[in-house]
Amino acid sequence: MPSHKVLDLIYDALIAHGMNAIRGQQDVTIQSKHLRFEAEVFDKDHQGPDHRLVLEIYVFSALLNTQPVIESFAGFGDTREQALNQAFAKFLGGVFHMVIEGLADHVCDNMQAEVEIWRRNRASWKFWRNNVSWKIYGGPVISQATTELCSLTRGYPAFYAQLEKLFTASVPPGSHFVRTFLAGLNGTLISAEVLLDNEVWPEGENLAVRQDWDYGDGYQAIRQVILALPEGGA
Repeated sequence: MPSHKVLDLIYDALIAHGMNAIRGQQDVTIQSKHLRFEAEVFDKDHQGPDHRLVLEIYVFSALLNTQPVIESFAGFGDTREQALNQAFAKFLGGVFHMVIEGLADHVCDNMQAEVEIWRRNRASWKFWRNNVSWKIYGGPVISQATTELCSLTRGYPAFYAQLEKLFTASVPPGSHFVRTFLAGLNGTLISAEVLLDNEVWPEGENLAVRQDWDYGDGYQAIRQVILALPEGGA
């Protein structure tokens, strides 16, 4: 169901960042930047007294080839409001700043997205017939664990470096959106999800499965979103 509460929260967050947001009936827009947000909430069956739901945020932009960017966040709480607030907090912490910095040219006092340039390697230039590069906005790496530390974070930099090589060698020119989600339980990999433009990216998932991870004890999970925009008119 559409969530007017979430749209209010998105609007408030944009205004708090000094952005000229417009609250519509079914969306929130930054008209000057042609950026638009929609949201839906899907309630799940209760687990005893706990409330569970999934929040989906849709981001539309003229800068994206694939529209919309879709991000999902689970929420849990003693009440539905608590569950919704938890899910929205995940959106603020993982995607929000990356979107407004990459798609609306907003600069926070402390930039939340890691910005770098990825370039097509020379071996692939002949195949693609041009030199392609992207401006990368890397969202924060968010970890979750039942132990004190998330062991997966130790192997993530090496995986990220391999992901860059795979991306620059095989992804066609244009804007793209990548999401990674990895989870382990008691020393075993239970999830290795890598999405490219909202679709399963088999090569990315194979890369994640082949990576040498330290799964640690208990439950370990790590998640990141990456926005890739053509750089230098590529």
